[in-house]
Amino acid sequence: MTTYQVADEARGLPREPTSAWIGFLVAGAAVLWAGVLVWAVVALPDRVPTQFEFGGPPTSWSSKAGTLAVMVGTTAVLALPAALVPWVLFRSPAAISAPNRQWWTATPARFRRFERLMREDLLLLAAVGLLLMAVAQAGIIVAAHSASGGMPPWLLPAILVPLAGMVLVIVRMTGAGGRYAEHPDLD
Repeated sequence: MTTYQVADEARGLPREPTSAWIGFLVAGAAVLWAGVLVWAVVALPDRVPTQFEFGGPPTSWSSKAGTLAVMVGTTAVLALPAALVPWVLFRSPAAISAPNRQWWTATPARFRRFERLMREDLLLLAAVGLLLMAVAQAGIIVAAHSASGGMPPWLLPAILVPLAGMVLVIVRMTGAGGRYAEHPDLD
């Protein structure tokens, strides 16, 4: 059976549900990001500082509309891959590059499980991406209202939290705990 045939059969199997905690995390991150975006729409002035020196002072400014467009566009680019995973995996299984690829694509049940694992990992990356964008965008809003236009001092430590989350997700994906090791329950 070819990889494409396995993918076609796997598509007909029931979808394995995403872990509930991942769904809650993504939903929470999305609500937080949306709240920050609404705050930006309401609070940003017409001229917004958008690039900053390491010490905090602005080096570049943008319009409110341009800033909002970048906020939405960048966030969409970060979150979109999680939504496209099932479509890409089932239509282009030969493009899969993952640990134990041959094992995961050998049977429809394995392929379906692999799709869930990839979906969950990319949803986690999307969630930490949403958190990262929410923090960065909040920093821009606060900077736009400060006397100096500079970044608030809390921004760098606050950005480190979602970045640490991103590192943890990548470590989880790339081998810690054997997430993509062979699953004996599928043999």
